[in-house]
Amino acid sequence: MEESSKRLAHAFLQGDIHSSWQIVQEHINQGMNSYYIYEHLLSKAMYSIGDMWEENIITVADEHIATGVCDFILSRYAFNHINTNNHDKRAMFFCVEGEEHFLGIKMVNALFQENGWDVRFLGPNLPLEYALYSIQNFKPHVVGISVSLSTQLPQLEEYVNKINSLKERPDIIIGSRLGPMLSIFENMPNVHFIHSLQEIRAWFEEVPLQLSN
Repeated sequence: MEESSKRLAHAFLQGDIHSSWQIVQEHINQGMNSYYIYEHLLSKAMYSIGDMWEENIITVADEHIATGVCDFILSRYAFNHINTNNHDKRAMFFCVEGEEHFLGIKMVNALFQENGWDVRFLGPNLPLEYALYSIQNFKPHVVGISVSLSTQLPQLEEYVNKINSLKERPDIIIGSRLGPMLSIFENMPNVHFIHSLQEIRAWFEEVPLQLSN
């Protein structure tokens, strides 16, 4: 597993789409599911690349090349796993304004799509006014928001409060590795925290949603 993610990280940094897809395809052929592909291959490869950037082993340009290849591989894989059987549930995903790290929330978006949800992925760096406008028009049952820095918590709190002030209040999933810092939302019953993709699987199985069209 570790060796595969390292091979994938190397292929990402080389900008090698073909080799990157071959590595993913090897694991598809072995019967690995999407949670494994996303968490143990793509995510681990990108975490490794992030560590290399922090240690000045690679440049920000190298990281951008790797992100571009990873994004392509993720999109290709997700496209092959779209479930169109049931679109009565809607979800929307985005990053707060200033947050450029979007691959994690895009993987969550893909898992919802694979589970039959009608999804809208609005990407990184989405200003609050456009998030609210999109929510009011699309009327999602679930809104997923991603943040990565503790300095973004006041901003995240504003997003959550504004969304909760809407007439039709959706469930909110916050994807973050900030852990205990998210306790400011613990008294909001419609706010859920996802620290890993495996928790998404548990969320699908355990969280009852009162969905209405």
